[in-house]
Amino acid sequence: MRLLLTLLMILVPTFLFAAMPFTQSPVWQSTETGVNSTGLVWQDADQDGYLDMFVSNGNDMTSSIEFIYRNNAGVIPITHTWGSSAGDYSGHCAVGDINADGYPEYFVSNYIRNGWGATKSKMFRNDGGTVGTVPFWTTGDTLHSFACELGDVDGDGDLDIAFTAGEGYNGINERQRIYFNNGGTISAMPGWQSHDASYMVDLSWADFDNDGDLDLAFCGDEGHVWLYKNTNYTLDTLPSWQSADVSPGNTLAWGDMDGDGWLDLAVADNNQTGGNGRFKVYKNNSGLLTTSPIWQSATSGYGSSVCWYDFDRDGDNDLATGRWWDVVAIYENVGGALTTAPVWQSSTSTVIEEIRMCDVDRDGVESYRTARAGNGYKKTFYVDKYPMHSLDSVRADGTKLTLAQYCYDLNSGWVSLATAPLDSVVLFYQYSDKQDLAVVNWDGANLIFADTLTHVPTHYVKGDANGSGAVNISDAVFLIAYIFSGGPAPNPLFLGDANCSGSINISDAVYLITYIFSGGTAPC
Repeated sequence: MRLLLTLLMILVPTFLFAAMPFTQSPVWQSTETGVNSTGLVWQDADQDGYLDMFVSNGNDMTSSIEFIYRNNAGVIPITHTWGSSAGDYSGHCAVGDINADGYPEYFVSNYIRNGWGATKSKMFRNDGGTVGTVPFWTTGDTLHSFACELGDVDGDGDLDIAFTAGEGYNGINERQRIYFNNGGTISAMPGWQSHDASYMVDLSWADFDNDGDLDLAFCGDEGHVWLYKNTNYTLDTLPSWQSADVSPGNTLAWGDMDGDGWLDLAVADNNQTGGNGRFKVYKNNSGLLTTSPIWQSATSGYGSSVCWYDFDRDGDNDLATGRWWDVVAIYENVGGALTTAPVWQSSTSTVIEEIRMCDVDRDGVESYRTARAGNGYKKTFYVDKYPMHSLDSVRADGTKLTLAQYCYDLNSGWVSLATAPLDSVVLFYQYSDKQDLAVVNWDGANLIFADTLTHVPTHYVKGDANGSGAVNISDAVFLIAYIFSGGPAPNPLFLGDANCSGSINISDAVYLITYIFSGGTAPC
């Protein structure tokens, strides 16, 4: 036994590395250069069932136009198919349906103007799948904004837009802001501002305390991570929590690391202007975040991106990370804790700005439903698996809601309702366990690394040997051909084991015939 345990311990690192089913070299690269890509969001701009690639450009390096790469039935073109009419020094972006017409709008944070002054951020409107090339909306005030994210802060079922503010290189402190959505129209001036001015570079919405509304976290060059709590659908102007460690943060992301139902907070620290530059996670203890990280990476550097996803399909969230002038790396979740060294790395080194997951060709997409209990107050609910490919419909207390009665975020997996359900809410959505890993790159081509595993459907009917979705005589014929004539095997194989004997033989075909024609027992 001791010898066996020793051998297993020796083999673990090799097993972990092999468990991440991604190509180490990109399978797709964009051809544009000199645009300094920074932001990335996957959304279906034209509602054709395939997610399109929204990319914002410029950073603090060059004035560049924004891009959309239209997904053509599973193929991303190597050059953008949509571009804005004029360029900006843009940071990150956000995409979501503002006016409940089913087509998502495109928001972009503008970081600086020529001379490093404050500027206005913007939104491009989507009319029936056609995205305008001139901004339809801009902020009424000016700010230095590197990131934006959509969320329903006031619980009215529509998307509001939050922006980071401030510029750390020159020590320009500004207040963080939210612009409210009023009936499909975004206000020109912020309806919420933080009490304290600072220089933040990323933000993320989450119901971290599971009370049914969205709270908001920030990180940036100030060094602390800040969390603003939402109370009765009003966001506090002072942070209710801040990290004890002080290290400039570049990116943050919420994800349940230990499977306890509470979202933990991952941060990519960047040591360009100080700090240790490690990736780290703050644990959520039933709505209370630890002030010091419970996990840190073994290495440090110019951390720039973090992304939670179940990369190895074992049921828990792993963490993908990126740095400037470095590789994409994945830390595996083993028993609710991340490895301190990555178990997978790309062979390509880039200046990584954002990592996002998407099933580009839909070859792993399936339909799911998540049911949650209502209590008359809670309005925000999470699906079981995310990033979602799409949110198809929502039923609250037995009634199907219209698009004007809820909003959502595909990447984070939350849905926010205008009216709190008294009894229940059911979310119908699509998810893929075969999502590809996409990276936007500040100094060259944008990249996609492919998931190489074969997708095995999780929704199946036992006895459906030919995978038609129903059990009938064709399944018995299929099994007979497989057993006696070298026909194709059921995929997955266990679908052909109709009587659950542990093997596939003629008795399974007989079992199906008896079930179909003589009222026999259904496949087990």
